[in-house]
Amino acid sequence: MSSLVKLETLDTGFVNLGALLRHLRQLSFVGRVKVELDDYEADVFLQGAGEPTVWEKNLATGRGAEGQEAMDRLLVRARDPGGLITIFEGPDEKNNHEADDSHYHSAVDLVPEATLETAAGMDRLAEAQNEETDWDRLIAASGELIGGVERATESVNENFPARFRATLIAMGDDYPFLEPTGGSFEYHDGKVVLSDRPAASDFISSLAEALRRLISRIVDEKGGTRFRERVAVELAVVARRNENAFAEFTPHLDRIAGTRVL
Repeated sequence: MSSLVKLETLDTGFVNLGALLRHLRQLSFVGRVKVELDDYEADVFLQGAGEPTVWEKNLATGRGAEGQEAMDRLLVRARDPGGLITIFEGPDEKNNHEADDSHYHSAVDLVPEATLETAAGMDRLAEAQNEETDWDRLIAASGELIGGVERATESVNENFPARFRATLIAMGDDYPFLEPTGGSFEYHDGKVVLSDRPAASDFISSLAEALRRLISRIVDEKGGTRFRERVAVELAVVARRNENAFAEFTPHLDRIAGTRVL
């Protein structure tokens, strides 16, 4: 790759970031993808076909973060138009990403046409996917999932409703469809009410992330492999009881519990 041309007008509204990262991994690309949005920026570091790592910074608060939570937030934020994506090539990018941006690669050279979608096209794709989603089944399964975590949490004398609500509020800026104070999401006694219809994949991954955070916080405060094991047991029971209806959540169960579930 030799043509080093910076493309300053590549808008996040025209690029599916998740598809772009998957494509770069298929190319065994080594380098960095920088995403710049209002009051937010992130750097994704790619080392060939392996899992990428990410560093994000909220410019309004000055707070930085890395890891899976940062990646989840980035993929949600990158759906908004008006941001800039630039690809930097080279094995030293992880060490030099704060230095001079003199070695960059045109995103057009690396992005397949399939990932260059207009914002309207992406909306139509999401709508089409949602039309195919059985939301009644998905919402019912989400209630079963939350109920399993609720039972495990209450077994260690924790107030699940208060903890879950606090977790959702903390995630509200990134996942507004889970924001409980606005009434778009409600949970009570194993039942979920969801007034908005985000992309189904966003709903699944963000709900899984919320439950993972809740569990991890309890473990951090109390310690306890036993608690994770109790969560795993509850989730395994739910998954086996609702095998077909629970398919979308099954790949997330181990990450939620922090240990093997099935």
